[in-house]
Amino acid sequence: TGSPNVGRHVMRGAAPFLKPVVLELGGKDAMVFCEDVKLSDVIPWAMRGCFQNCGQNCCGVERLFVYESIAEDFISAIVDKVA
Repeated sequence: TGSPNVGRHVMRGAAPFLKPVVLELGGKDAMVFCEDVKLSDVIPWAMRGCFQNCGQNCCGVERLFVYESIAEDFISAIVDKVA
């Protein structure tokens, strides 16, 4: 996890040796849930994305965007899992 500036430094260091790198540069890692989603299929993925490794994961989900038309059902389903 770092900034784009730090990522450039890492890339400069790896490039002369052709070392492969994966950079996670501080994105906000959102999940988007559309109106046609089957909630029973996606709630486990949302839970895993948010809570795996106690949230200490550089690419863990930080924000959930849910269409307003399914928001109430989504919130009810997910609250039951975390309560």
